[in-house]
Amino acid sequence: MKNSRMIGMSLFAVICLTACSEGEFFELLDGVFEETATNAADAPRDSTRTAASAVDGEASVTIFDVGQGDSALVQSDDTTILIDTGRHDSDVIFDHLSFEEIDQIDLLILTHPHADHIGNADEIVRIYNPHTVWIDGNETTSQVFERLVDSLLESDAEVIEPIAGESYEQGEFLIDVLNPSEELTGDLNNDSVSIKLTYGEVSFLFTGDAEEPGEHLMVDSGMDLKSEVLIMGHHGSNTSSNDFFLDEVQPDIAIYSAGENNSYGHPGEYALTRVEDVGADVFGTIENGTITIRTDGQIVNVETEF
Repeated sequence: MKNSRMIGMSLFAVICLTACSEGEFFELLDGVFEETATNAADAPRDSTRTAASAVDGEASVTIFDVGQGDSALVQSDDTTILIDTGRHDSDVIFDHLSFEEIDQIDLLILTHPHADHIGNADEIVRIYNPHTVWIDGNETTSQVFERLVDSLLESDAEVIEPIAGESYEQGEFLIDVLNPSEELTGDLNNDSVSIKLTYGEVSFLFTGDAEEPGEHLMVDSGMDLKSEVLIMGHHGSNTSSNDFFLDEVQPDIAIYSAGENNSYGHPGEYALTRVEDVGADVFGTIENGTITIRTDGQIVNVETEF
């Protein structure tokens, strides 16, 4: 994979109007990636803004209760970012977005192509017309993923594969990309797009479903992981939020998203103990429903549905 790849999906909308085999489908994707790899006009760049820059007004990060899935909404006065879109077999995300009176999305981040993270992404793209979409670059043969690709081909969205070490500004938010590396591992969980999102002096860490290998990559990179709020990886699984990772993050607040009585045992007892041991207050969608963190860039307040 080449650095800072941006996919001009709208140029290929006509292709989605014709049927193609699975092999032709992925050959098409590879061709699009290669053809647009050198288009760097809007490619990732090093940000000149410092993490503690002054901000004006309030921002919020809302962890939606979408059952055994993930979706988070990031908002300020002039910016709307959606991270993942919930499960493929539930459309509750649209109720949440309607309640928040969302009518347009600036940046859609899809951490990885598992159906509990991109389940409604195709319809999100069609309805909310995001200006930019981030994906990790891995491909699957699932119908959910193929529907997403079709929707992107039909859209005017700029599609970018962010790479660890890059920084972006989206409105007053600074976004540092922590994962994946330029060379994907092929493990969908550990290649999750992981970011540190900073508003003023307050940072939020999102790691998708990254597990121990992904957390090692982030720690070994030497990047600053310190964040006030950690969205626990892999729905609070014991395979994530490891001690060596938490030692670098040092969160004050940890949040997991999981469904009640799920078959995976999420959140894991050991993971919860580990985040509590570093002094973090723990919230989860099972006990608290939808969780909203509001900040003016200095002070953090947590609001819960339950």
